[in-house]
Amino acid sequence: MPMYDFACRECGQVFEKKLRMSQSSDPQTCPTCGSGDTRRHMSSSFAVGGGGGRSAAPVMSAPPPSSPFT
Repeated sequence: MPMYDFACRECGQVFEKKLRMSQSSDPQTCPTCGSGDTRRHMSSSFAVGGGGGRSAAPVMSAPPPSSPFT
């Protein structure tokens, strides 16, 4: 499930919630003050990785290309 950031309009607290995509626009309760007056907040980061017990394929990196000028 994706993580979403929310901001409380009452106290200004920014918090994360793990929600289904279908629940991402539902109002959330602020864990600090208990207000339901929250809005989705744009995150400056994002989660990367698999879930559900599946392992991701290893990332293979190629050596840098050789240059005829070096």
